[in-house]
Amino acid sequence: MIAMAAPALATAQDGPAAGQTTDASTVEEVVVTGIRASQQRAVNIKRDAASVVDAISAEDIGKLPDNTISDSLQRIPGVQILRSAGEGSTINIRGLPQVSTLLNGEVYLGAQSITTVQPNFNDIPSQLFSGADVIKSTTGDELNAGISGTVNLKTRRPFDLKDGVTLAAAVEGSYGDKTSKYDPNVNGLISFRNDRFGALLSAAYSDVRLSNSHNGIQESYGATLHNEGTADATSSNGFSPTNRPHGTPVTGGIDVNGDGDANDTFIVPQGFTGWNKINERERLGVNAAVQFKINDALELVGEAFFTDQDEHDRTAGFQMQNVNWQAAEFTPGQSRDTGAVVGGYHVNTTQVYNYDLGNFDSYAQNDRYQSKSQNYNLELKYDNGGKFTGSVRGIYGKAHQYYDQSYLQFSLSDGSQWQPGGVGHYPTSLGGDRVFNAGGYQVNTVAGASSLQAKVNYTGDKPVFTLPSQLLSELSNINSYALKTMSSEGNYRREGDLKVIRADGEYALNDSFKLSAGARYSERSVDDFEFDRVAPLYASSSSTGTGCLVKWKAFDVPVSDSSCSAGDASGYYTAGLTRKANDPTLNGQVKLFSPGVAGVPSMYVLDPAAMDNALAFQNSYYPGNVEVMNPGASFNVGVKQTSGYIQGDFKGEVFGLPFTGNAGVKVIQTKLDITQYVTGSPRPYGVANLLAGTVETKRDFTDVLPALNLAFDLSENLKLRVAASKTMTLLDLNQWGGGLNPTYAIDTSNPGSPVFRVTGGSQNGNPDLDPWRANNFEGSLEYYLGRGSLLSLGAFYIEVDSFIQSGTIVRTDLPDNDGVVRNRTVSISTQVQGDGGTLKGVEAGAKLAFSDLPFMPSMLSNFGVDTNFTYSPSKSGKTDLAGASIPFQDNSKYQANLAAYYQDDRLQARIAWNYRSKRAVSQDFGGISGLEMYQAPTNYLDASVSYDVKPNLTVYVQGTNLTSEYEKYYLTWKDQHAYNNVFEARYVAGVRFKY
Repeated sequence: MIAMAAPALATAQDGPAAGQTTDASTVEEVVVTGIRASQQRAVNIKRDAASVVDAISAEDIGKLPDNTISDSLQRIPGVQILRSAGEGSTINIRGLPQVSTLLNGEVYLGAQSITTVQPNFNDIPSQLFSGADVIKSTTGDELNAGISGTVNLKTRRPFDLKDGVTLAAAVEGSYGDKTSKYDPNVNGLISFRNDRFGALLSAAYSDVRLSNSHNGIQESYGATLHNEGTADATSSNGFSPTNRPHGTPVTGGIDVNGDGDANDTFIVPQGFTGWNKINERERLGVNAAVQFKINDALELVGEAFFTDQDEHDRTAGFQMQNVNWQAAEFTPGQSRDTGAVVGGYHVNTTQVYNYDLGNFDSYAQNDRYQSKSQNYNLELKYDNGGKFTGSVRGIYGKAHQYYDQSYLQFSLSDGSQWQPGGVGHYPTSLGGDRVFNAGGYQVNTVAGASSLQAKVNYTGDKPVFTLPSQLLSELSNINSYALKTMSSEGNYRREGDLKVIRADGEYALNDSFKLSAGARYSERSVDDFEFDRVAPLYASSSSTGTGCLVKWKAFDVPVSDSSCSAGDASGYYTAGLTRKANDPTLNGQVKLFSPGVAGVPSMYVLDPAAMDNALAFQNSYYPGNVEVMNPGASFNVGVKQTSGYIQGDFKGEVFGLPFTGNAGVKVIQTKLDITQYVTGSPRPYGVANLLAGTVETKRDFTDVLPALNLAFDLSENLKLRVAASKTMTLLDLNQWGGGLNPTYAIDTSNPGSPVFRVTGGSQNGNPDLDPWRANNFEGSLEYYLGRGSLLSLGAFYIEVDSFIQSGTIVRTDLPDNDGVVRNRTVSISTQVQGDGGTLKGVEAGAKLAFSDLPFMPSMLSNFGVDTNFTYSPSKSGKTDLAGASIPFQDNSKYQANLAAYYQDDRLQARIAWNYRSKRAVSQDFGGISGLEMYQAPTNYLDASVSYDVKPNLTVYVQGTNLTSEYEKYYLTWKDQHAYNNVFEARYVAGVRFKY
């Protein structure tokens, strides 16, 4: 980490520098600012803390060390982050996401974390904060702690600043090397205080566009295992339909990889894709605070914290898969036997796919997230200088996040895969029958004679596509594209609120012991309404006049279900109304774009910005869209907690060694009120299953959680800490409330009679799951070399008694989308109770200001380093297909940070490197037991330079992800590539003023 800890001031003041002398009448003040001041505060905070704490601190008003809080937090030992479009978002501490978030010492309700425990700081402007503490060993009075740690966000208060008026402002522009756009960012603060009253207002606004590209397999569609046995390899779910066999018949099946036997099985992804996404995030954050000293004993603090983010993720891409969407049909051009065996077949990884290109589409998608949060704090503090101090505090929080999705797909082919002759059947009122796409290329994956071949070469880190010449000749011709599918699905409205009241008191019995106690009551409720938009097609065909409700308005969806059909004597009507890509109704919004994938040229796609308003866009083509609830994904959960604690803080000597410590116990009673929505019968045309009622579950449990922290002064500068505690953290609320949500994909193995077959699903919620519970043990040795220098070595052990992990169950009783149960075997991903996991590791750190080190030459006195290393192996109790132990999800075994800085009277410069080893991402990918997805190791490099033109005027530049690092994912084996997330390097230039 670069700069650490404590309530932020524009400057930090310390006593005389080493070697200076003073007398009673002359005191020379040394003012320390910037990186050096932050590091000095960090050292002091860590040294004086009652438990194990690390932190980040703003180098100046409105200036945390990095663009986002998460990016800064990753530089603390043991903190690991995930990125969203290259920006830091969610965090883990010591490999676990069960991390509590506080705002100025009490619980915080964020719009990005309404249903989750894991913090997500994506929507919070970093400029509003003076810093953030990472609390790793809990104390008795911390009534909302995480399993492995707690993040305490700290805003400024007026009494933190100087008397009178304080003004600060910054204006900057940011630039991405792929978006090639200049984005505005402004922030400012105004504060006034005197001896008794203070008021502060700060705000930050930004509108940034971030590039986030992707290439590889379609991860959301999953994968299957197909072997060389005759019954599998030649089926429509295997490598090829029966009338288009590949390979050589041998004893026991078909040899598809040329090794002379039929003993192999292959990981078959459902499809391949490439896309470019521009994430535009318009953020506004406001923080207001007042402090009033009513008298010498009472102080009133009031705070309001508000965030508002409007995000559009605009995606333009392509996808290729088999027409029946059950699996990508290929033969391996290059593969490797891994030695693993599943069902008697040897698992092979594939590096080159000789692909039967049944379908090639371009598509646009717009994902809009509207996130708002408001948090209020009112606190009355009592301190008359006597033995008793106390406080009463009330918290209110309210947040929501609304998600709207819109999707439009073009197909280049002539449509013969979906309807015989490529003719769509429509009523006369809609223009009558028409050829789907007369200008498209001809390919018939069912007949096989005119099928096209493609190749995906994944021997390198990025895939290289070889497309058939017939397709390549069509990609640049807008007349070869026709509208195939439109939809708006997976939308949600999440709302949450929070109420807290607590009282704390502390009584100092003597100089060596004080006793504290407190009580807290909280209520939290979350309502998650998930829905799809469906349009009432062919209203005249329905007895109610409302039409047949259809989600997938697609050319390959015949409106033929017995529950609601539309057609005439010659057959059923088609759901999707096709039109050419250059049709005037598309308003000229179809444009060429480059997917940035090797071997794939530019192609036509709808400008995703045309769908910024999803409902209006969908209604413009299919009027009357209505919201249909998805019962399996919707839920309501209420949580009430009554807590109390008692704690003793003490100091003394043992065997001549001074020590300080605290010991306490907290009791937390939790009451859950869970409403799950029962998934009923399926409905046709992609419409969510019927709501079949609700299930109400009420639970309560009580946790008694002791905590002990001891710190021994082995010498004046050497400190030993030990800590032990029991911890409990609630689950993500959807892990209690979510229900069964089946997924479907079209199966065209019977031409003219496609079926949306059930292919899997998820069952997110189980009200009987227990919260995360653990026993935590900690030890650390800290050696303080000077005001800004520290060497530390720590070890931790977390014994997890109960935890939640991803698992799968097999179902054969689920109906297809037409309501018929065909006894298909499908895998349902769900949450299962884990038991007996462990997480342990070592953390080492060095914060060195070279001016503190007597052996350093004076020419290096303006330099310093801040580095740390974390080793945190973990075991979830499961093994992957390669036989390796699977760690806790999101955990990396190794993490390292190194930052070097220079600071003189005017110039500051810093370069920072972050490394994270491979990360466990998801278990049982595609429902294949033991097929773990991993993210490969990453290295990120950032740098910044600032120059004080005047004491109150600074200019600065900053660069993040300077090496354009991207995320590489693979399935169990490194040569079974999955996909890549490609981010951009970003640069910021600005000017900061303060008074």
